[in-house]
Amino acid sequence: MALIPLSVRNAMHAQETDEVEVALVTIEHVALDAPVRISSDATQRLSSDPLRYGTLSNGLEYEFILMSALVPDDQKGTPPQTALVVDNVDAQMVEILQSFVSPPATAKIEIVMASAPDAVIQRFKGLRIVRASYDETKVTLDLSREPYLSEPFGHRQTKAFFPGLHGLLNA
Repeated sequence: MALIPLSVRNAMHAQETDEVEVALVTIEHVALDAPVRISSDATQRLSSDPLRYGTLSNGLEYEFILMSALVPDDQKGTPPQTALVVDNVDAQMVEILQSFVSPPATAKIEIVMASAPDAVIQRFKGLRIVRASYDETKVTLDLSREPYLSEPFGHRQTKAFFPGLHGLLNA
């Protein structure tokens, strides 16, 4: 469970607040020269020519695009899953996003407040883009994490490797 600062909890439970939660997404892939950094909020102007808005967090620029993110679920026995829904405003976007699927791109989602973009409230690392679907209005990226139970185990459990499993050796 993430530790959420008191000021953030007060804003979450307030009837009205000026605080805005911002999802910062970093996508990395072997085919990309640099990671793609996108933001769910136009927190500040990043440049005037060309006109760009986004979020500046910990010295990194996150470009604002129209998107929504579902926070990863935390169900017992299944890996966390989430979805990024990006408004399809460019014809090339579908081609670019589908290229992330094979081999899978990795993604990181950080939740910050617009008033304090350097303080990360919650971080979801190690997510893989497992599917990209689209229609005329939106592109949906499904992200998931490798289940921990499917990780390989390196040794057989024998006396040589795990003597404690078979009692004390000299007893």
